[in-house]
Amino acid sequence: MSSRRAPLAPFVVATCAALFTAGCSSTVEGEATASEAPATSVSSTAQTTTPSTTTTTTAAPSPVDPDDYAANTEGVYYFASAGGEFGCAILVHTEPLAGCQGTMPANAPQVPGNGGPDVLVPANALMLEADGPGEWVSIGDISFMDFGGAPKPLPPGRSLTVDPFTCAVDEKTGITCEAGGHGFTVSDTGGEVW
Repeated sequence: MSSRRAPLAPFVVATCAALFTAGCSSTVEGEATASEAPATSVSSTAQTTTPSTTTTTTAAPSPVDPDDYAANTEGVYYFASAGGEFGCAILVHTEPLAGCQGTMPANAPQVPGNGGPDVLVPANALMLEADGPGEWVSIGDISFMDFGGAPKPLPPGRSLTVDPFTCAVDEKTGITCEAGGHGFTVSDTGGEVW
């Protein structure tokens, strides 16, 4: 049985191709002429914007001359906070030690007092040994204040370094003393040890 569609297939394909070609082409008669309209150039500039970020950095404290803070005893250096609330010392004449005492913040922790390990009292000083973390302590005598007179204030933005300790004063955070990755910070509003 033969199909009637077989002879039509080539005709349909040829007709569709001719129509498709005719629909896609066109002829324009005449000559090409330049347009009398002024030429305009189009330029594009790519603008990239980066998000604006604000970074606040605090400048490192500038060092003071340790001799300006040296006591009469070799290896002893005294300084005070700018307002005089804290007296501090770096002591390297024996076991290296740095510490501050004075009016501690209201949230200073309770620590063992002189009456025994079970008697807790508010800390009245902070200290830092050369090879250990800072500590809140209670001391019965004046250990970090100069008996020879008023110690020289360490101004905000300045630091006193006597190896292995560096102590600095910041207007916002108070006094910070550090050695070997450990230290303490104290102000009249708070403090911490690490």
